[in-house]
Amino acid sequence: MTVSPADTHEAFKTTLLEMTSEILRIELDGFVAVSTMTRPDKRNALNEAACNALADLLEAIGQHDEQHPVDPPVRAVLIRGEGPAFCAGADLSGSVYGDTFHAALHRMLRAVVHCPYPVIADVQGPAVGAGTQLSLACDLRVVGERGWFMVPPAKLGFALDNWTLRRSEHLLGGAWTRSVMLSGARVDQQQARISGFASEVGDADQALSFAHDVASAAPLSVKHLKSVLNRTDYGFEFADPEHQQGYEECWASQDAADARRARAEKRPAVFRGM
Repeated sequence: MTVSPADTHEAFKTTLLEMTSEILRIELDGFVAVSTMTRPDKRNALNEAACNALADLLEAIGQHDEQHPVDPPVRAVLIRGEGPAFCAGADLSGSVYGDTFHAALHRMLRAVVHCPYPVIADVQGPAVGAGTQLSLACDLRVVGERGWFMVPPAKLGFALDNWTLRRSEHLLGGAWTRSVMLSGARVDQQQARISGFASEVGDADQALSFAHDVASAAPLSVKHLKSVLNRTDYGFEFADPEHQQGYEECWASQDAADARRARAEKRPAVFRGM
């Protein structure tokens, strides 16, 4: 019995819906796969499981498209956060300070970048730390009135990988990136619009409408454009060995350890440069 392309696509959509879990809800709205992070009690902070769930979804879309590129059933992905926050960053109660979390985080970011179709962040609340990194990986961002971005590595005593810094320069601009990284500045809706980081401004309904508009474009054109625009010569590790060493020293430092304790104890961290 020959399986038709339509049947193959329907089976794939069923597979996507079955990927819904306690931490990620998958819904299909026309050609848009709406993926909602569902940890509002943690303000959708990312742990290994959440990173891997998003990566699994996006990689599945890519694998299906590679095998069945005609009339793709998913042509855009919209990522949302349930509750008032888009994503409060890494879940510091988990293994964020370990190598396994970083591997899962980087896998997720790569999956967003390499997904053949546009991935859109629907930022209706704070996107902090890893939440900003996820927003950076996305091709487009819709920012609501309560949406804002912040990456505070210097406030927490750790370092950021090369990809995050270079991607921030590319999408936010060098001046904005320096303010965010060195002073812990926030980028709110208006600043995101001015800098161009926000592709659109609006609420969740407008974000879904925007995703449908993106999904209505010619698939071959979109895939080619995304591939070219995301072609870079930088990865997560630093080309300069001294920069890579500094990154690793920050994560292993007493300052980073004290910052972790300080958050748990709800006190200011004491940084000593060691």
